[in-house]
Amino acid sequence: MAEIGAKADIQISNDELQQAIVGEARRYPGQEQQVIEFYQKNPEAVAQMRAPIFEEKTVNLIIEKAKVTDKKVDRDELFKEDDMI
Repeated sequence: MAEIGAKADIQISNDELQQAIVGEARRYPGQEQQVIEFYQKNPEAVAQMRAPIFEEKTVNLIIEKAKVTDKKVDRDELFKEDDMI
């Protein structure tokens, strides 16, 4: 996944990162400021926040570029692969 995202030059904007951090902070009512400060002081935590955003953008790219075609198969052909296992 990382290789696909890198080849596609997928970037995470500061706005996307900030939205994710604010979303995480909202999970802790009354402690939002402390959560935001935690991310401001911990680059490793920010990197962990980037990972799911990167993955989601990569998956969206794959789905966008995927070409799906329907293929009719009979029941025997459909279950043939299961018999091989």
